[in-house]
Amino acid sequence: MEILAIFLYDNNYLQDFLDVLVEEGIEDVMIVEAQEIKSFLAFKMPLFKELQTTFGGQKREPKLIFAMAEEEKTKRMLNSWREDLEIDKEEIATIFSLPLKLLQKAPHFY
Repeated sequence: MEILAIFLYDNNYLQDFLDVLVEEGIEDVMIVEAQEIKSFLAFKMPLFKELQTTFGGQKREPKLIFAMAEEEKTKRMLNSWREDLEIDKEEIATIFSLPLKLLQKAPHFY
């Protein structure tokens, strides 16, 4: 079992990533709204207002997608995303997986 983490920077690809997860039967998926530190500083801290020019005045709304999957499924999903999407581009997403030792799969952890 692995935990798959996707730092999605371009929301235009969200549906593509989710489609592949659903096709593989991955149900343990969490999608979290995120904010890059550069964006936070540029739009929330007046001292760093000049950083807005880096973003062209637009805020990006990245997402974090976390899923638990078997290693075989993770490999198939990565191959699918490489074929269909340009995931090698940094501005689209950063993807990594880590081995996961699942202690208990239940609604409650004690």
